[in-house]
Amino acid sequence: MPPQGFNGRCALNDAFLQSWPGLAASGLVWKPAVQVVPRPLPVLQSWLLDPGSLTSRLKALAGSQFNVRVLNECWIRQTSPSLLQCFEPHVVRQRMWSRKVLLQCGDTPWVAAHSLIPVSSMQGPLKRLRSLNERPLGEFLFRDPTLRRYQLELTQSAAGWGRRSLFYLHGQPLLVAEFFLPALLQASREQALR
Repeated sequence: MPPQGFNGRCALNDAFLQSWPGLAASGLVWKPAVQVVPRPLPVLQSWLLDPGSLTSRLKALAGSQFNVRVLNECWIRQTSPSLLQCFEPHVVRQRMWSRKVLLQCGDTPWVAAHSLIPVSSMQGPLKRLRSLNERPLGEFLFRDPTLRRYQLELTQSAAGWGRRSLFYLHGQPLLVAEFFLPALLQASREQALR
């Protein structure tokens, strides 16, 4: 049975997603992390600026309750100027695999994530990216020794803080954005008090 809000295409039925900015939102201003002023709260900075695997860190906090809820996956053509500048010119004209998920503890969303993967990146060992289903992308990425991360940028919207990174895996680009939700910050604070 497909997850709620997922119909196999790009149409979204979930009210949360209507307010979630995603990667292509025109109102987002992305800046290199060192240029962000004012700085986010320390508890949030520890998540936003962590260079390691977000998936591993969420699993450590959530334990067996960690899960991925796929909201939608589909092919798109990207036209957002802020996204087009992330990729090389020959890549921006390609179709991209768009994947939106919630990283959750039980039924509570902690992180809203959006990945864009150019069709040229989904060749060879990376073709499996299209069939992750409920498996986290981070588990796949950080297991590979060829992984390189560039352009860590932050943004703040009405929905909260987010980060995006351009990754290269086997020399192929993919863009990942993660938006950190209030429930994660609350869980993180509670763990710090234990």
